[in-house]
Amino acid sequence: MFGAASVFSGNGTGPTWLAIVVVIFGILGLTLGVGFYTGARWAWMGGIVIYIVSILLGILEILYGRTVGGVGGVIRIVAGITIPLYLTRPGPKNFFGKGPVPRRS
Repeated sequence: MFGAASVFSGNGTGPTWLAIVVVIFGILGLTLGVGFYTGARWAWMGGIVIYIVSILLGILEILYGRTVGGVGGVIRIVAGITIPLYLTRPGPKNFFGKGPVPRRS
């Protein structure tokens, strides 16, 4: 987000379209945070999709963002791998209502 703010203010280098995409992903990340906190069912799938797609965005940040974008890109790639792996574990799946349906006896 800091790299995008630098580009928008004219102090940073890099493509403006990438800065716009970074801001959009930042807003989506805040929205997902609310969904994760409340255990919303949509947040589980949204988190997996958005964080997997963010791996590509992290690579682009490293390529175009220089120092600030490079650090943010590495963080984005690590989160893009770690969060979907965590969300597919049984505990988080149950929290979001995505676990196995209990049998009725």
